[in-house]
Amino acid sequence: MSMTLLLLALHILSATIWVGGMFFAHMVLRPAALPLELESRIDLWFRIFSRFFPWVWAVVFTLPLSGYGLLYVAFANPDPTPAYIRIMQWLGWTMISLFVFLFATHFRNMSKMVHKRLLPEAGIYLNRIRITVSVNLLLGLLTVIVATTGRYW
Repeated sequence: MSMTLLLLALHILSATIWVGGMFFAHMVLRPAALPLELESRIDLWFRIFSRFFPWVWAVVFTLPLSGYGLLYVAFANPDPTPAYIRIMQWLGWTMISLFVFLFATHFRNMSKMVHKRLLPEAGIYLNRIRITVSVNLLLGLLTVIVATTGRYW
């Protein structure tokens, strides 16, 4: 397999894992979990984040590495870089920044509250995570559109 195919496969799989995970969590799991009692809902989301966020960390490193690798290997570092690739970079770095912020603040605080069993306070951070994930989901879907249609602009 050529380096271009490997980098492209890593890039597409990483984006699919992240955006697909956010879509599933926000559009399917969240509505299904709403009827649960607060304690069950908080514990469920904490377990979900504890399993999903390591995948997101892997993606946060893989996406830029594979993307810039593609830029240099497949496109021979075009100058100037096509507009859709610059837009994709901006969206990607914005999403990564939002995730790092979400993890370092909201999830870390939620974790502390869950371990102390301060569930209403944990719920406040869960809601902040939901809002940040909503924004990142919209950015992720926009990135998918830019990535798949950009070369045809």
